[in-house]
Amino acid sequence: MYKTSEMATVQFYINSKNPKQEYTINVLLRNGRKGKFKKSTGLKITGKHWDSKREIPISESKTGGKNYYALRRKLPKLKAHLYDAITIANHDNVTIDSTWLAKQIDIFFGRARAEVDFQFLTDYMKYFIDGLPHRILRNGTTGVSLPTIRKYKTTLQKILNYEEYLGTRFKVNEVNLRFHNDFIRFMKTEQKLNLNTIGKYIKCLKTILKNAKQYGLKINPEAEHDGFRSTSEKTYFVTLDEQEIEIIFNLNLSHTPYLENARNWLIVGLWTGARVSDLLKFSINNINNGFIEYTAQKTNKKIVLPIHWQVQDIIEKNNGKMPRPISHQKYNDWIKQVCRLAGINKLCKGAIYLVNPKISGKNVRTPQRKVIGQYEKWKLISTHTARRSFATNHYGKLPTPVIMSATGHTTEKMFLAYIGKTPKDNAVLLQEYWHKEARKQSKAPSLKLVKSGDT
Repeated sequence: MYKTSEMATVQFYINSKNPKQEYTINVLLRNGRKGKFKKSTGLKITGKHWDSKREIPISESKTGGKNYYALRRKLPKLKAHLYDAITIANHDNVTIDSTWLAKQIDIFFGRARAEVDFQFLTDYMKYFIDGLPHRILRNGTTGVSLPTIRKYKTTLQKILNYEEYLGTRFKVNEVNLRFHNDFIRFMKTEQKLNLNTIGKYIKCLKTILKNAKQYGLKINPEAEHDGFRSTSEKTYFVTLDEQEIEIIFNLNLSHTPYLENARNWLIVGLWTGARVSDLLKFSINNINNGFIEYTAQKTNKKIVLPIHWQVQDIIEKNNGKMPRPISHQKYNDWIKQVCRLAGINKLCKGAIYLVNPKISGKNVRTPQRKVIGQYEKWKLISTHTARRSFATNHYGKLPTPVIMSATGHTTEKMFLAYIGKTPKDNAVLLQEYWHKEARKQSKAPSLKLVKSGDT
């Protein structure tokens, strides 16, 4: 969503001299130091009906004359349209002049169509994103999830940021390997994004380019080259094992109710595997005959799982309710403190973000770069720890499809990647199983035939 430029002002005025004469309503646009431009709206009004201070027609009741009701409603909408157009134009380095102003007025009144050139990357991306709610998927359903739409919108915003940084616009067929490499460098060095996040944006871009080719647009052959691929880096994450969960569950936090409430949410998360976006919305309405039922926000998939005894204990102690609502940020901060008090402090390899201390403002947190090192485990606890712990703690103990039904993963490949497992890990499990079976066979009693005499 674009913000209105603080430098630009839009005013309506008429050259009023005679109250009985009809005048054209004009627009005066001041765009900071970039210029001052005037243009007619094509609308007319008599001098006595114009309120120069409020920049709208005077109501009929005060003048006893012509009814300008529609005009009173239309002018504020035109002003809002112009402010939005100015912000976008400044962002895209589009020249604002009298011609541009006249064109925007015509667009608002339907006198001209807004020019959209699908040869430009961002224009086609906007068209692609607008069509996502109506896109027919492979399974026959219509429309993609809201998180997916947000992901593509964020990708578009990154492209816009990159174009603003360079002061240019890219055409679809200009997206080549050089664009790929320079765009990645921009996101890493200028926007301080990690490679996995960058990889998601590159993946979205590749999907859009593929769609553009299917649409009939010419894309650069290099966009289909093996080198035009998503980036990635090793993900370090920590999980809480069942012994640590038991310590956290039994920790006395009655002297700090806010930490006790955060701890309770952590326990619920550890035994449901829910994403934090779903977890913190749980209420008594999600409980049905000993099961927790909810629809995952990200995948729109229905999840049903039994209530663990620790979760049941929390609900009973909370008068039959889930813990009190809490924000994502507070949950993320406070569960670290809970784990610190629980003594979850063994050294683990992981990554933390350094924050720029010069950034001012309440609750402003700006990640500068990710630093990998050895840290006390409680420092590495985050909103995602509970979900990964659920999947990791149950892996190898329950059939993988059972765990996936709780986490909502659609493929085993995705699930194994999520918990950091490889094909070799599966081979090790099979090896352990065979060794266990071999030990059973070696301990099994054997019958021996003993001769008691001649037959």
